[in-house]
Amino acid sequence: MSRRKHRSAFNQESEFDRGRIVVYQDCGLSFREISSRVGRNQTTVIRICDRWMQMGTTDRHGRSHPPQCTTSCEDRQIVRMAVTDRSVTLRTVAQPIESATHHSVSARTIRRCLQQSGRSATRPLLGLYLTQNHRILHLQWCNERRMWVAKLNEVVITDESRVILQHHDGQI
Repeated sequence: MSRRKHRSAFNQESEFDRGRIVVYQDCGLSFREISSRVGRNQTTVIRICDRWMQMGTTDRHGRSHPPQCTTSCEDRQIVRMAVTDRSVTLRTVAQPIESATHHSVSARTIRRCLQQSGRSATRPLLGLYLTQNHRILHLQWCNERRMWVAKLNEVVITDESRVILQHHDGQI
């Protein structure tokens, strides 16, 4: 049996049991006697009693993750900005929130907020997609120049790539 499955078999102590442990300690019973009466491990009894003495509560520790840094209003603002302008980056979405709240908002926080709202963080649109009108115009341009036999030696078709003839700049 794996350790994870084994650990899930343990039952957490109830609030009633934690109260009984504190009352038994106030009555002057030893940790061993308390653990046998409550049916818990002695180290569990010691831990609950220490927590009662130090913090005045028997509650378990809080959540293991840090508190959420954005409010529900800020979450709605993040979603609204991401939906209205698809070309905006995560850092651009975070800037107005950071300026208003004076604390940093990470890209992971924005991504998580978008996922919780049922959307996904997408990369900004770098170029426009070709519409049917663009395709027609490209085809017309090519048909007008298909008889350029002599001039094709002077034309460089790059497909929007950079061409550097003088030196090599290290980029492909």
